[in-house]
Amino acid sequence: MAKVLSNKAQPSKGDGDAMKVLEDALTLCKFGKFHLLLLAATLCSIFAAMLVTTTSSYILPVAECDLKMTIMFKGLLNAIPFLGQIGASLFTGFLVDTFGRKIFLIGGNVGIFIGTLIEGSSQTYWMMLFIKLIEGISLSLSFSAISSMLSEFTPFHVRDRVLLAYSGFASTSLIIAALLAWVSLPLPIHVVVWEGYFELHAWNIYLYICSIWSLLAFILYYYLPESPKFLLSHGQEKEALEVLKTIYSMNTGNDRDSFPILSFNTSGTIKPTDVISLKKQLVNALIEVKELFRRPLIYKLLLFSFITFAGLIVFTSLRLWYPQISTIIENYSKSNGESAPFCVMITDYMEGLKEVQSRAMRNMTEPGICIPKLSGSETYMNGIILGCISLVFVVISACLVNSVGQKTLMFIILILCSICSGSLYWTKQSIVIAVLMSATCGLLQTALSLQQNLFVRVFPTTLRALAVSIIIMVGRIGSLSGNIIFPILLSMGCMAPFIATSLVALGLAGLVYFLPNVNEENKATGDQ
Repeated sequence: MAKVLSNKAQPSKGDGDAMKVLEDALTLCKFGKFHLLLLAATLCSIFAAMLVTTTSSYILPVAECDLKMTIMFKGLLNAIPFLGQIGASLFTGFLVDTFGRKIFLIGGNVGIFIGTLIEGSSQTYWMMLFIKLIEGISLSLSFSAISSMLSEFTPFHVRDRVLLAYSGFASTSLIIAALLAWVSLPLPIHVVVWEGYFELHAWNIYLYICSIWSLLAFILYYYLPESPKFLLSHGQEKEALEVLKTIYSMNTGNDRDSFPILSFNTSGTIKPTDVISLKKQLVNALIEVKELFRRPLIYKLLLFSFITFAGLIVFTSLRLWYPQISTIIENYSKSNGESAPFCVMITDYMEGLKEVQSRAMRNMTEPGICIPKLSGSETYMNGIILGCISLVFVVISACLVNSVGQKTLMFIILILCSICSGSLYWTKQSIVIAVLMSATCGLLQTALSLQQNLFVRVFPTTLRALAVSIIIMVGRIGSLSGNIIFPILLSMGCMAPFIATSLVALGLAGLVYFLPNVNEENKATGDQ
């Protein structure tokens, strides 16, 4: 039984589970200044991660001529960060569970920072493509640890709402990306540092600005401690207790030595990792990994992986194609002096694209002058609308999740998502199209966030980052597949990708029934 100084922290009789004692300790620490600092680090890290995959969709039109990009090259540049994540996710998840969260949060953000600076200095397409791949790998180092770190520091009674706030950061990043693009990309910047070898344009400056978030995340995580749950699960009881004392002192203003809990009663049960050789740590970690692929965890892993795969097929493709769709609608209205039904505008663009390609094939010998087609203010405004609506849904979910329940809320959100996607066929006003597209993306993102809140808490601490990495890896395969499938469906007919989105959302709503009820299952023991 844990040794305590007050009855308030005393666990129930017969409960010798160290993780339950840790949950009691986190409750005693309360939610305060320390958690605000952790949330600030999480915010910066999420911004850095999301911008790795989002910036390409805004710079493609501006940098088209500078980097001599074809349609295929643009698609590859959008997809390459996901390829980097797929290649590294499984490996990094295993390492995060073995060596801790903090080192990878620091290393991943340093990698993103350096990568974004080099990307901003790119002078050729292939240089940018290679750096985007490296950024994807760096993103993988940090991303699997972000949610684990946040969850493992947060008291049980506010964990769901804090994890939804984490999801809100992803929505906010869409607003920031659009605002930064709107401010910097239209600027007539052309700085010649070394003519023919090193020249800077507006999109270079945009990328430089985006690198700030990863730098801030690195600084904040550097001063934060390691997760107490990770330390305790690896036998480092004293270190875990010191971390909790720090949190207690920062949040309550009380002296560190007045912290009520004195021991978790786990000394000697696990040999601390700092006195075990690297080889032995890896062997022990491999032994623990086997538990993830045994019942019942394997069934939960497969269910979460499939839902994430299907959800990200439609969400990522809609999100990354949204600026392009907005540009299509904006240019149609300017050219024709009026709006038209959604499918009329999309079909007009697809037919015009085929005509341009046909004309180019007939005049292959004639050189042409590249003139970039810049996005107008409406496209950037739609990006802000997307982020705002997504953020509103996350805030509403955070308010309702405790009273309604995660599974019920997720089911309702997916049904609404299906309705919004299917309604696009009957719309013609650009603002209504923007709201419905944003609502579809926002609702789907909120549903995936609720699901993430579940799987972050379902798996034990020693397997959490690996499980999250596997699910993320499968999800990134879905993101890659979506970016390939979306234009194919679009060429088959305007509504094909949106009807597919509607059907996927309905199917996922049905799968919600089979998800575990984490709050009930972990009520007695706390999240393991």
